[in-house]
Amino acid sequence: MIGKRLILIALLLCLPMVSFAWKPKISYGLEWGYTGTFLKTSQHNFICAEGYRIIDNPSRWWYYSNGAVLANVGVDLGGNWNLGVYSGLLGVYSRRWMVPLELRAKWFPSGLSSDGLFLQGGAALAFPAFAPRETGMRGLLGVGYRIALFRHLSADLMLSWNLTQEHENIVDPDTKNLVPRTKITNNTTEYQGINISLGINF
Repeated sequence: MIGKRLILIALLLCLPMVSFAWKPKISYGLEWGYTGTFLKTSQHNFICAEGYRIIDNPSRWWYYSNGAVLANVGVDLGGNWNLGVYSGLLGVYSRRWMVPLELRAKWFPSGLSSDGLFLQGGAALAFPAFAPRETGMRGLLGVGYRIALFRHLSADLMLSWNLTQEHENIVDPDTKNLVPRTKITNNTTEYQGINISLGINF
């Protein structure tokens, strides 16, 4: 019993030291990017107005240019990690603009305050910006290079692969009207692209 109390006391004494050693720093940033979308794939399975089922899985290789403007707030962890929440406006494809809510992690082997390469990965919910479509998803994997400008100011040059999934509107081939959701079994469209971006961190 005494041993357990001593362990408990030791743990309680260690808590202030742990909290002192781990000092998360809040970070803020802005990001501007260029995205080149090169592949669109779709999976459509629905019943048309005439009553028969249509299954269509088209793929299209087509290069389309888009931009992105994002803001983020995050926390620096342990001197090598940054975990941030990103949002803003990004283009995905022709007339496809989305507002992402993204959780992104960055790992800096050389440290957050030093020049050097880093890895990043993120996942997001993607809300359509100007069209009544369902919420999609988005993911990215990439590398970057951080340039430490001043004590609390740095610039990140990034290159990433992006995958965005959405549910586009399906047009009935007979009536040319939108297919009701109750007639749709599967409606998934994916866009793959490469993003080049510049981030400023405060």
